[in-house]
Amino acid sequence: MKVAILDMQPIEPAVGGGRLRLLGLYHGLGLDIRATYVGTYDWPGPGYRRHMLSDTLEEIDIPLSDAHFDAAEDAKQRAGGKNVIDCVFHLQAHHSPEYVAKAREVARDADVIVFSHPWIFPLTRDVLDFSRQLIVYDSHNVEGVLRYDLLNDEAGGTEVAREVIAVERSLCAAADLILACSPEDGHKFSELYGSPPEKIRLIPNGVFVRAIEPADASGKKAAKKVCGLGGNLAAIFIGSAYAPNQKAARFITHELAPALPDVTFVIAGGVGDGLRAELNAKTPKNLIVTGLIDDNKKKNLLLASDIALNPMFSGSGTNIKMFDFMAAGLPVVTTPVGARGIMTSRKSFIVCSGETMASAIKSLAKDDALRLELGANARLDAERNYSWEQISSSLGVLLRRSYFAKREKRPAPFFSVIIPTFERPDSLTRVLDLLSIQSERDFEVIVVDQSENPWPGQNLNFNLDLLYVRSAVCGAVRARNFGAMLARGRIIAFLDDDCEPSMRWLEAAKPLFASPHVVGVEGLVESSRLDDPNWRPVTNRSFAGLGFMTANLFVRRAAFYQVSGFDISFEDPHFREDTDFGWRVQELGQMPFSEEAWVYHPPHSREKARESQAARDRFFEKDVLLLQKHPARYRELFVAEGHWRNTDGFWVNFLRGSKLYGVSIPEELLQYAPKA
Repeated sequence: MKVAILDMQPIEPAVGGGRLRLLGLYHGLGLDIRATYVGTYDWPGPGYRRHMLSDTLEEIDIPLSDAHFDAAEDAKQRAGGKNVIDCVFHLQAHHSPEYVAKAREVARDADVIVFSHPWIFPLTRDVLDFSRQLIVYDSHNVEGVLRYDLLNDEAGGTEVAREVIAVERSLCAAADLILACSPEDGHKFSELYGSPPEKIRLIPNGVFVRAIEPADASGKKAAKKVCGLGGNLAAIFIGSAYAPNQKAARFITHELAPALPDVTFVIAGGVGDGLRAELNAKTPKNLIVTGLIDDNKKKNLLLASDIALNPMFSGSGTNIKMFDFMAAGLPVVTTPVGARGIMTSRKSFIVCSGETMASAIKSLAKDDALRLELGANARLDAERNYSWEQISSSLGVLLRRSYFAKREKRPAPFFSVIIPTFERPDSLTRVLDLLSIQSERDFEVIVVDQSENPWPGQNLNFNLDLLYVRSAVCGAVRARNFGAMLARGRIIAFLDDDCEPSMRWLEAAKPLFASPHVVGVEGLVESSRLDDPNWRPVTNRSFAGLGFMTANLFVRRAAFYQVSGFDISFEDPHFREDTDFGWRVQELGQMPFSEEAWVYHPPHSREKARESQAARDRFFEKDVLLLQKHPARYRELFVAEGHWRNTDGFWVNFLRGSKLYGVSIPEELLQYAPKA
């Protein structure tokens, strides 16, 4: 399969968020996918270049003409001195016919065309075969929103921003898939351009986690010596010469550095070039501004630092620098804007306002144990959730699946049955045997296997539309999100790998979706050994509308994407993610309970380590996250389930979770706690 990626910047050297995303996303789509990137240089000087960035990713860069740069300078002046060479690229590219010809040639010949930014779409639209080729918009931001914020001056800048909105709107309408960096961006595409939620996929930014290992105490000491940082605690910020980064760098210079003289602040990257010119001899003594740095210098600075900073106050998408900080095992102090779109399964950074950032840094500087804990959590989340190695491979599966479905004109099934599985090969085979005799036949099955070894039954003929994919990252929450990303059905049906669906399971659920007001269905989960203390039954009888067990849960695919899927903060241990998900989906419409669409879930023996009462009690630490997100609904669940009264380990773990996640428990719940 041939994939063309089109943009108007080079990839190599991969400095700055845009280029890092390009290299990260497309370097490893799959051995059967040939990816060709066509770009250029948005500055004069470099010549033609064609080289391989990985075994499967080729980069071709064609320089722009002098006339093009002259035209771009004129546009800059009309926009109030702001650089807009990218925003007006489609209006000025006729000055660079060699670039346009190559972009059109590669686009015409590809199976999948990815527009990384919307700028090249108008230049190639007339050569695309919309009936055969898969058209993808890989958004780095919601450009219409971002550029209006940056350029709106009620004059020439506003004209450019309006043109950006028009170009992005047309690409969103034409694209088969829109890749969004964050849930917030995905929602904005729907709100601003009316893009259907089922067209939007969350493909986060990331980091090459294998390229950097966090430093231990001796390694950090050695790195500080190499970087000349001395013995003070060091706090680092990295950024390109991008307006929101420049604002953050000035905030560090003028607010944080003077307030914290015992901390050495490092501002690294292209953002420092302009800052040094502004400061001249007025640079604070505890501030180091490096200017543009290479990968080796960047790595050394990350290893030498004790804290990372991200005081962003504007922008869109997600900040790739956050993933660099996390991979390096650094505790991060960030504003909410700096943390946007980044979901973690543990507390990995401190989020605060600009006004309270200095005090947050001061407190963190004094707490060695907290810095180590946050840094370790950040590294683990980078490995599990934001590894370019994993993200690129997953994107390759999505592009391959979407392209062949379009080329073969395969109609979307009514149901997509998603089954995450881990070390239960015999149970999985049993589930698929039962799915093969379903009375309803309009469905596909997606199995996401996180087991150490591949499932032996993957090549058996179950007479099913079956997609079997393996994921090296464990976690049922992640597996369900991955499976849903690949789903083509109108309705997603979640099923556990040890469940036994009734023969009419899907048939019974289908009529309920005839009403447009129904966004999901909660199916009955039967179990046995209900009163045997040596077994843990799994059932939702008498808990309709409260638990939303993923052992039997249906949701419209559009609704799944609209609520951004399952929240991975409920992972590790995974608990209450289904309840949180169901409550968020309920905000979109009705979710009736069906006893006819039932499955049987066998009970689990308490003799198994992961099913012991002590192991299961630990899960109640996640209740505080449910309380934080849904205070009113949680109070209802708290009373209905009665774990506070019937489960010995509830309060120990509930209170531990309160401390772990920094969530206060209201007095109306604490009154039920056992008295000391």
